[in-house]
This record gives sequence, C-alpha cells and structure tokens, in this order.
Amino acid sequence: MYFKLGVKELKSDFFNFEVELNSFLRELRSNETRMIVIRGVRRTGKSSLLRVGLLESGFPHIILDARKFGIFSSDHIYDIIADSLSKLVEKYKSITRYLGKVRGLSLAGFEVSFTSRDKTTIIDSLEKINEWSIREVGQVILALDEAQDFLVFPKFDGLVAHIYDYLDGIKIVLAGSEVGVLDRLLGKRRVNAPLYGRPYFTIAMGRLPKNKAEEFLRKGFEQIGIKVLDHHITEAIDYFDGIIGWLTSYGYYTSKLGHEDAIVKTLEDGVRLVEEEIKTFLMQRLQARLRYLTILKITISPSTWSEIKTEFSARIGRKISDKQLSHYLAELVNYGFIEKIDNKYRLADPMIRYAVSRIK
Repeated sequence: MYFKLGVKELKSDFFNFEVELNSFLRELRSNETRMIVIRGVRRTGKSSLLRVGLLESGFPHIILDARKFGIFSSDHIYDIIADSLSKLVEKYKSITRYLGKVRGLSLAGFEVSFTSRDKTTIIDSLEKINEWSIREVGQVILALDEAQDFLVFPKFDGLVAHIYDYLDGIKIVLAGSEVGVLDRLLGKRRVNAPLYGRPYFTIAMGRLPKNKAEEFLRKGFEQIGIKVLDHHITEAIDYFDGIIGWLTSYGYYTSKLGHEDAIVKTLEDGVRLVEEEIKTFLMQRLQARLRYLTILKITISPSTWSEIKTEFSARIGRKISDKQLSHYLAELVNYGFIEKIDNKYRLADPMIRYAVSRIK
C-alpha cells in the first residue's frame, strides 16, 4: 500500500522511482562498483529505496540506522552493529563459524553482542564477514542509513575507507539527508580525508513532479477504495510540494480523518518534527542563532545571495560580511534546511517554512 506509514520494504509499496531502483540494483550487482551513495533532502524516499533495493537484490545485507536512537552517540554504534548482525545470523547460520572466532564478540543463539567495545573488535568482525562473503555467498552489502550521523564515531570515515580498500566481499551503501555533512564523510574537497578520491555511484532522490504526485495520490486512494475530489488532491500537492513522505502521511490520515483534518494532522506532525530538528541545529550555534534563524526566515521566499544580504542587514540592523553570509548559507545547505535552485536559495521542505514561522 502506498499510504503505509514508515519505511517501505516491498516493491509493491514503492511508488514511481523505477529509474532510481533499477540503477541501484544494477550497481549492487556490478562487480566494478565498490560504493553507492543515495542522497536527497528529508523524506524523499531514500530509506525506502535502500530497503526495497536490498530486498530485491537478494544479497545478504547489514543495515545500520542511526535513527534508532534519539540522541546518537559513538557508543551506540556497537549496539546497532550487534543488532544488525543478530538479524544476519538468524537468516544465515553459516556465518556463525566465522563470527565465533572474533575476540570480544559473543554469540548466544541468534543474539550477537559485543563484550569488548574496542574498534578492533568491529574491524575483526567485518574481516570475518568479508571472509564469509567471499567463500560462501559472493557479496555482502553494508548499508548506512543517515550515514553522516556516524561521524560521531572517531575516525569512522577511516573505517569505511578500510572496508572500501581491503574488504572486497563487502559493498558499501551510504544514504544521507544532510548532503553537505555526507560530503564531509566522503572526503569531498579534503585531499587528506580517508575516502577522498574513491569512486562511487550516486543516486539522487528528489521531489515528485506535480503529475507524478497526483498519480501517487490517485493510485493510493484507489488502493484503499476512497474517492477524492480533484481540488483536494491539488490542495494537498500545493501544501506538501511533491515530497513523498508528507504525501504518504496525508493519504494515510485522509482515510481516517477526511481531507481537511488530514492536512492539519500532517502539518502538525511534520512541523513538530522539523521544528525540533531546527532547534537542535540552532542550539549548537547559540552565538549565531539569530543570524541563522534570520536567513531561514528570509528564504521562506526564494532569494538570491544579494537579496539575502540586503534583507539580512535590514532585519538585523547591521551589515554582514560576504564571508560570514557564505558560511551561514553553506551550513544551512549542508544540513538540508535550504537548497539552491536557479541561483536562488529556498527552504528545502514545506514543513521548514511552517516551522521557521513558529520559532522566535
């Protein structure tokens, strides 16, 4: 069902992105591709593409998702890996012969746990998975959802580079929303970064064009046997701007509440979530909080760099240097709050517009 909430795992629930899915499957099966990067703004279907593609490929896989923990810390990575390995062991019993040799790793039935929280234990585990992959299954996929969050783990980019360079039986997939931060993990523009210069295949997830957003809603309502008015569909697309995550929520709530209340409920849920993300970002930048928030409020209307500089000075009451403004804009782009299209900066998600309007 298209309007099923949460991350999709079945192809039958996954709408429209056939080109992206076929590209993903092709690169998963290619012996030449070592790493795949799935990028895009929030709620455009990256996690669903990741899981649908992995299931369709048939390859054994490990998915590490930082969002499992509200506040992610470096210590959580051991719990995430252990949980993912437990699922792998349950499905592929033969891997226990390899993981059982890892010092600092405990196997109790299908449950895997780390008795030693040392980076070498993770490396040893990956090397044994690589050995199992080459000898028995041909390839294992290591997928990181919201990959940029793993940068809290010391030298995590070096660990990914080690897998890339030396563990040929493990293919890497990185999915991320905070595009600039993901670039930091990939080592873009930093020649001394561990992953700098490593080739990878990129899949970009974007908004649905208006005609596809309309098709998504119509087919979704057909699946659940609900007839909707044309202007209701148009209104929903105007509100949610072709972002499939919000359109899915709207469709789901329409079946429970009706059109108008579904709009309100989707907005309430979405704005609350995005508002917390923005507040967390601003809390980490208290000295420049007003400057970032002012730029966010200016870009509620798409604006050029020069327009932002002029309006910023008018609102704050003092000038800002070119260097400072460029830095603030780059940070907001990096964290996926704004995007640059046709030489204009705009908020990346309609929910950000509503959230920014509420933050003082």
